[in-house]
Amino acid sequence: MRLSDPGAVEAIAQVLGAEAKRAPFQVPRGPRRLDADEQGEPVYQLSLPSEESGGQVLITLWPTLGRVDVRLGNNYWVLKGVEAVDLYPGVEVLFRRNDPPAFLFVSVKGRVAMVG
Repeated sequence: MRLSDPGAVEAIAQVLGAEAKRAPFQVPRGPRRLDADEQGEPVYQLSLPSEESGGQVLITLWPTLGRVDVRLGNNYWVLKGVEAVDLYPGVEVLFRRNDPPAFLFVSVKGRVAMVG
């Protein structure tokens, strides 16, 4: 599945046992700032507890940009150019970029790893 597919954000949230909410910011349509009354492309955020650290994992999904940001405490991971999302119910969500190869894993227990 692609991050921009209809229902992708909800499917990711379901696998991680989290609720996806619209972020308080949006992506402008085109290379400019949004006017106060203008709507842009949606950005979503979801949060889940990290069993290992005791903190909260904050995931920000940018479907139109093919981008995923993950924050856990003072750690931050960003994967741009996401081409595919693989769902492993009960285990994890895997975000993939093919060129150059990179992978961002987020487990249902709130563990995060990036390879690339």
